[in-house]
Amino acid sequence: MGRKKNDEATARREREEWQLGIDWARWLMAGNTPQPLTMYGLVLEPGETAYVNTPAHYARLYGGSGRYTHSGGVFVGKPGLVLGMMAANVAVNASRKAAAKRDMQLMWRDLQEVPTVATNYRLLCMLPQRGWLSFYYSAVQEFYPDPANWTITFGFQNAEPLRLAGLATPTLSVLTAWCVLGNDRWQGEPGIAPLVEAAVGQQLPPAVVHDELDTGEPRRLGNLEP
Repeated sequence: MGRKKNDEATARREREEWQLGIDWARWLMAGNTPQPLTMYGLVLEPGETAYVNTPAHYARLYGGSGRYTHSGGVFVGKPGLVLGMMAANVAVNASRKAAAKRDMQLMWRDLQEVPTVATNYRLLCMLPQRGWLSFYYSAVQEFYPDPANWTITFGFQNAEPLRLAGLATPTLSVLTAWCVLGNDRWQGEPGIAPLVEAAVGQQLPPAVVHDELDTGEPRRLGNLEP
């Protein structure tokens, strides 16, 4: 019974987050701009405005160095024992070499949930071991929002690709499309088509969550509960 309740709660939360992405699409399509989000502690650049503060699942795509430690040495003893030690040493080195070769393959690494802030200039992700990392929209060369699968992928000029995932993906997909592609192109992004089409086909529902000033903008996510 407990698992069923958890599944139902997850499905309800996903529906709510999907609807929030639709509300954001409708808001921006109407020619509005996001309301500023007040941030404390994090110092933004001049002219920079925070729009969203939410946890997201962070990952980067890169290959390992392929380095490994080669085991060697001088073996002393009876011929049979020496041959056995040499064979074991060869096996150890072969295993390390194979592991290093596998590590060189491109794969999503550094997987973790991190605080994420979206502004009008960039995405900021707070990694415990590295602090705040900035991903500027101006450096984005590839952009693949996929809210239907709860992911967004960014390719950059001089950095490893970034993937963000999680419940905030519909909102972040719409907002980053608007920021990356510009006000004249973001609605044509295929990845967010389901959200845009739903926004066009829906009237503003009475239960839309408004911000504290009752501006009519969908609220996101300054005080998101886990």
